[in-house]
Formats: sequence, structure tokens, C-alpha cells
Amino acid sequence: MTDFSGKVILVTGATSGIGRATALHFAKEGARVLAAARTPQTGTELVQEIKDAGGEAAFVPTDVTDDNQVKAMVAHAIEQYQRLDYAFNNAGIFIPEPPLHEHDDAIWNQVISANLSSVYRCMKYEIEAMLKNIEQASRHCVIVNNASIIGHRGSVTSGLAYTTAKHGVIGLTRQAALTYVDQGIRVNAVSPGPTLTAATRPSLVLPEEEVKARLLQLNPTGELVPVEDIARTVAFLCSDAARMINGHDVPLDGGQLAKL
Repeated sequence: MTDFSGKVILVTGATSGIGRATALHFAKEGARVLAAARTPQTGTELVQEIKDAGGEAAFVPTDVTDDNQVKAMVAHAIEQYQRLDYAFNNAGIFIPEPPLHEHDDAIWNQVISANLSSVYRCMKYEIEAMLKNIEQASRHCVIVNNASIIGHRGSVTSGLAYTTAKHGVIGLTRQAALTYVDQGIRVNAVSPGPTLTAATRPSLVLPEEEVKARLLQLNPTGELVPVEDIARTVAFLCSDAARMINGHDVPLDGGQLAKL
């Protein structure tokens, strides 16, 4: 268990899957949560769930592909809580993509904007806010970016732009980590493998043997990654226990990368 009492975390893509699990986990550990996403209804429901459990949270509708909305999102965090300790840049999209020779600029720009440029935009304003409010002698700030194991290799199931974007997130994480560590900000990333979310849950209605066989092709555990495991890893990276971890990416894949 990690005590984040009094701390403030901003979570993008907070209303579903990994983002939602992370927002709930940090709230449970005492953090004040600013949840950001494009869907006000589910955002309001998330905030109410946190409050019903005794936590503190607020929601700000945000499209992370819009620079003005991202700037306003971070400003909202400072206005609401007067500080920003942690940020989990999680928002992104996964859409069908044609092969390279049939690709077009519209799809490329859409995917890169949502999965890579959005992380750049978020970090730009998060770091600006953290630097203005940080007290070097008494506290440090942490940013965690959601990459993917696809950021470590190619993939026959992921699209060209998505794979490129996730490689870029890891590079962006490393470069920012070197730039700001001596100013009190650590930057790391997590790289989930195939994860148990609403999008993957329907596959589990298949016969158990078939599900296991398919999953074993993905990683040696034969399991999808639980979103709660990712949330706990983000929390660890934000904690003092990880104070010497900077500029790294943590794969959560059940050993998938190790067996390639």
C-alpha cells in the first residue's frame, strides 16, 4: 500500500480501462484525482464513485488532441488543487489501419496525434505547471506515460502509425527524463501487453481451452494483463520507493518480450 494523502494526480483517458483503474487506485490511496476524458457522463460517474468511497476527485472534459483543451486541463488541476504532483498520460486510440503502401495522411495524422503528439502536449503543460509549483527541498513530481509493448518491436496486428507512435512515446519519455530529473521531475513509462478491458473481454466467452491456447501465443502466463496490475505499477513508479527509477519503461506483458 502507498500513501498518497494530499497528493494530486492528473489521469487522462480516465473513464475506462487502464485509466479508470488507475484513477480509482490512486483515490483509494488518498490522492486527489483530476480525471480527464472526452466523455462527461462517464467522467461524472467515475467522480461520484470515488466520492462515494470517501475519496476526492473532479472531472474535466478534455480532447488530448486539442492543444487549448490540454492547456486548460492542466490549468484546471492547478486552479482546483493548487498543485500537481503526478500525471498519468494514458489517453489514446486504436483503430484499423491499412498497410503502408495503402496508408493515407488522414489516418496517420489521427493516430499519431492521439497517441504520440497528445503525450507531448500533456507533458509540455504538466511540466510547466510542476516547475512553477515544485519545492526542490521537500517534494518531487512524477510523470508516467502509457506506451505499449508494441513500442519495443513490430507487430502483425497493430497498425503502422500506432506502432510508430508507441515507439515515440518511449523515446519522448527517456528524453524528458534526462532533461528534468535535476529539477525534481522523474519521467517513466509503462508498456502493457494485451490487457483485460471491455474491448478484449468478449473473447473470453470462447471455450476455456481455446482462450488459453490463444493467450499462450501472447505471453507465457496465458493471461490478459489485469488493469489493476497496471494501476499498481503506475502507483509504484510515482512512489518514493521508485525514486531512483527514471527514464525507464516497464513492460507488463507476462513475459511476452522475453520469449521473442
